[in-house]
Amino acid sequence: MLGILIFGAILYYGGTEALRRVAQVNLFYLGWAFVAAGLAAFITSVRWGLIVNSLEGEVVHSRLRYFYYVMMGKMSSLFVSQYVGDYGVRPLALKASGSTTLGKAFYSVLLDRFFDLVLSLLFVVPTSLYVLGVISEQVLISLILLAVGVYWVVSARNYQIVSKLLAAFIRAMVWVQARTPVIAGAIGRVAGALDGAKEGWKQVGQKCITSANVLTLGRYLAMALRAYLISLALNLTIPFWLIFLAVGMVRFTLLFAVAPARLGVLEVGWYGMLALAGIGSSTIIPFLIGLRVYGFLFNAVLALSTHLLVGLGAERVG
Repeated sequence: MLGILIFGAILYYGGTEALRRVAQVNLFYLGWAFVAAGLAAFITSVRWGLIVNSLEGEVVHSRLRYFYYVMMGKMSSLFVSQYVGDYGVRPLALKASGSTTLGKAFYSVLLDRFFDLVLSLLFVVPTSLYVLGVISEQVLISLILLAVGVYWVVSARNYQIVSKLLAAFIRAMVWVQARTPVIAGAIGRVAGALDGAKEGWKQVGQKCITSANVLTLGRYLAMALRAYLISLALNLTIPFWLIFLAVGMVRFTLLFAVAPARLGVLEVGWYGMLALAGIGSSTIIPFLIGLRVYGFLFNAVLALSTHLLVGLGAERVG
């Protein structure tokens, strides 16, 4: 309910001017934003398929089929919680295909989302310090590159170390959770996601982990491009580097979204990040409305197109 009220407030305070800017869109940039959205969803499906295939020890479905299930999850998340869409619809669709057990299907989605969580965590601290004015842009870039580089090297060469570090991090979060009742639920969700995924690394193996890390960064870049191209389509001036940093922070806050379509949490995350960076409300509000409107249209077109392709049998395993 709170999320709906927040989004309603954004529409109200944005007024007709914000809606006018969203309607008078540059179709060239909007078309490329659609391509970026499709690329992000496709990378998600490739990564998830890689995990499922690694758990099963064989190629289970075609890339089109995995893409289809991912879009089913995305569309269902517009009407129910993202947790139902991600951890309910996708595993059930995979189980219904008769290719795996429900438990393993659920676990594959948990591992899939785990890579997004880790990358977001690597961005959270440096980005927060930069936005608060503690570090410079040069230090920010250095810290992010260092964090990502160390994580990739360690996870590729010795993923048991990452599992042990995650276990220690989880224990620390549980300790903090017991002493901070106000945000205990949010901390518990992060700790639960980490705990449920850390043992899975031993099952999928080093090759899958390395490939999934590369795909995760590609997905991150595609999502940042999608948001940036939507801002260009709306004739808004938001630097790409700021959007790139904001994506990591926003994706992290979405872990705590329970409302349908993640209403409210998505807007608060973007608004807070952009406002702290000095972007005005007259720019932020049309941007948020544009993300919602065109994000929905992109997913609807992609989902319908994939449904038609699957219905026509335009797929092959391999």
